[in-house]
Amino acid sequence: MTDNNSRDSRLTILMVDDEPPVVKIVTRMLAPIGCEILTATSGEEALAIYGTRGEPIDLLLTDLHMPMMNGRALATAIRNLQPGLKVLYLTGRCDELFGAENELEPHEAFVEKPMTPAGICEAVSLHIYGTLAPPSAPAPPASV
Repeated sequence: MTDNNSRDSRLTILMVDDEPPVVKIVTRMLAPIGCEILTATSGEEALAIYGTRGEPIDLLLTDLHMPMMNGRALATAIRNLQPGLKVLYLTGRCDELFGAENELEPHEAFVEKPMTPAGICEAVSLHIYGTLAPPSAPAPPASV
């Protein structure tokens, strides 16, 4: 994982969802925290983006349930290249995360869909920084 305090570049999030409107809305919701957002609409596309990037990302924000490659498989694939990667799953089926074999790994959390702009910004900030608002960032908006 990258150290955000020792570099000048912004937080980098790889946002993945198989529904393009969700990608667009979540990208708009995250604008107030001033991060670089890379977007993909499939696990395969996300891996290609990650592979051409040439440097680590700070957070994988991915839909849990996607065709072909789900969010867990994507997280595993990127963690093979970047151990310790933080992952935030978006899901409308959070009950499926807590079955006997479906537990969250270290550095993983989830946000249930639908979410508010403030909710997603706070979840990202909590997962990355351990606080509700990123350092030196304005409060998240109440709506998009």
